[in-house]
Amino acid sequence: MIKFIQFILSIKPISRKWKFSPLPLLMISFSAFAQKEPFSTIEKRISADLQTRVNDAFLAKRITRDLAKLKADGSWTDINYADVQYDPLKRIKEMATAYIRPSNKLYGNQEIYVAITKALTNWLDKNPKNKNWWYNDIFYPQAIGQTLILMRNAKTPLPLELEKALIQRMIRKLKVGDGANTSDEALHYLYRACLTQNKNTLDSAAKYLFEPIAVEDGKEGVQVDGSYYQHGKQQAIASYGRVFAGNSVNAAYYLNDTEYALPKAQLDILVNYLKDTFLKTIRGSFYDFNVRGRGISRPDSLNAFVSGMVNKIKMFDKENSAYWEASALRTSHQKSANYQIKPSHIVYWKSGYTLHVQPQYTFSIQTASTRTLRTERGNNENVLGKFLSDGATNIQRSGSEYANIMPIWEWDKIPGTTSRDYANDLGATIKKEWGIPGTTKFAGGVSDGIYGVSAYDLDYDSVQAKKAWFFFGKEIVCLGAGISSSSSENITTTINQSWLRGKVIEDKNYLLHDSIGYFFPDGGDMKVTQQNESGNWYRINQFQSKNKVSGKVFKCWFSHGIKPKDAHYAYVVVPGISDAAMKNCRPDAIRIIKNTKTIQAVMHNSLAILQIVFYEAGEFNDDGLIIKVDKPCIISVNELQSSKPVIYIADPTQENVNIQLEIKTQKLKVNKKITCNLPVGSLAGSTIKYNISN
Repeated sequence: MIKFIQFILSIKPISRKWKFSPLPLLMISFSAFAQKEPFSTIEKRISADLQTRVNDAFLAKRITRDLAKLKADGSWTDINYADVQYDPLKRIKEMATAYIRPSNKLYGNQEIYVAITKALTNWLDKNPKNKNWWYNDIFYPQAIGQTLILMRNAKTPLPLELEKALIQRMIRKLKVGDGANTSDEALHYLYRACLTQNKNTLDSAAKYLFEPIAVEDGKEGVQVDGSYYQHGKQQAIASYGRVFAGNSVNAAYYLNDTEYALPKAQLDILVNYLKDTFLKTIRGSFYDFNVRGRGISRPDSLNAFVSGMVNKIKMFDKENSAYWEASALRTSHQKSANYQIKPSHIVYWKSGYTLHVQPQYTFSIQTASTRTLRTERGNNENVLGKFLSDGATNIQRSGSEYANIMPIWEWDKIPGTTSRDYANDLGATIKKEWGIPGTTKFAGGVSDGIYGVSAYDLDYDSVQAKKAWFFFGKEIVCLGAGISSSSSENITTTINQSWLRGKVIEDKNYLLHDSIGYFFPDGGDMKVTQQNESGNWYRINQFQSKNKVSGKVFKCWFSHGIKPKDAHYAYVVVPGISDAAMKNCRPDAIRIIKNTKTIQAVMHNSLAILQIVFYEAGEFNDDGLIIKVDKPCIISVNELQSSKPVIYIADPTQENVNIQLEIKTQKLKVNKKITCNLPVGSLAGSTIKYNISN
């Protein structure tokens, strides 16, 4: 552009009668350019993005069906305008999409144009309101903005007065500091900025779209451990965290290469959240049910449609392009669920969430403590999710093991939980809607990055138990001790409850289903069912259908009896094992040393790793190895066969600044007393490493 200006200025008049004065023309040209940019660029990106992955044939068929229900006044016969949610704006946007696309058979269709204008006019006249503020302040203005941007591409534009009135209707006061909701609202500010070419609106949109991309301890949003909070200190990694990720990536994509581009420091936060947390919770193309919050009660809530988001960030984060490419291929079914998966073990100490990822499987745990909130019921969604925060375990191989099983789940038998076995699911009802705190201080874990152990001191709904999970890559050891209750119901610990796939092989010592093996080293009163179950979505989400849903379910659990005292359980999960291998497999490398209400300890001989949960100050003594601690903690002793073992330690109560630890072993001639200075502040509960040598 500079060379072009220099060229223009170098031109000399060719006669005295005609003088060429380029500067005023350039000023007019640049002024017009400045008015359109970056608005035009951003608007084109938004319009193209809204049309990504559109199936024209399917869209035209659905519009034709909906069009038959449209009345002359622009309202639909099958919509209750006193309680409007996504429709009719969703239908109008779909009509606009088809109308502007040359590839759609409804392209430029006059009947569609008339329907769009009538329906939008009717919306303006009715001005519907929903009792849920989210529809009024987020969805409605977003849908209007998207429709108007799409119609900017139409051969026949919308009437100017109609467009102006709709833009005015989009205006909302932005709620600052509300995490994902702030970015949601700022997105329709961005739409409005493009439609009006108003720089002040664009300034606000850019500022608040990127404001949530921050790590501020104690506030909602991304946490220092990489997890995500919303509605207080509640884990929301792929519920509100999904909204945050999607909006942030969209904003960065729309504003890339403009003066409003996402700053590098914030890009790093976003990339780390996506890589180290969000995308790890997706197996194949399905979310871990533990990260969906109350959204678990919605149909298709575990379907992870993220390949579009991943492909966008790949455009402006070249450094991690190989990772984004692999993620896009996995989540779009173009590659298997284990494609380029690397082993990792992460304890999210801020959120009570543990995530263990292996090429063969994903295994996660969700707990709650007095420092966090339990999974919420809100707006009559997740009605029966009372026990979701009590050590729920998500075990995935293909990823689809739990997809849409929720309406027929037995909700007092959520996988991994120990609870009362109610006569019906009413006992699993969450009565309070928001902000229910956990009931224990002891919830957390320790990790070396690949292996680890997590524990939860359950004390909820008149049931007490010490629950721990030991992760060794090929195997997960699940222990429970001190199981007690004074309630009149039978107490159970659920091992799994998933879709029934193929045969179930039962033996006195093990169980195999869907390539996941379960060993029972201590026996126990173990129950198995493989039968048809039925229910409906309405029973867990009162916005959903009462139509019957049914399917065959695999369910296995321990029965601890009525009013148990100090009962226990032990099982070893071995994902990714064949029928033939299961018959010959004995997890001999694993030795369960202690399973009491004060200490739970497991040794993996092949890995030379000893993992111990101390629920109180005490001493562990086994085969000449003595470990003493003066406070509750969780430890992993690695490289035990070497002369320089390594200790990883964490405080799941997050109360202590140090722990006095003593380790003695004659075999390795180790005798050490260590003052373990623990992380504090926002890092309290995280793992610290100590090398042991004489």
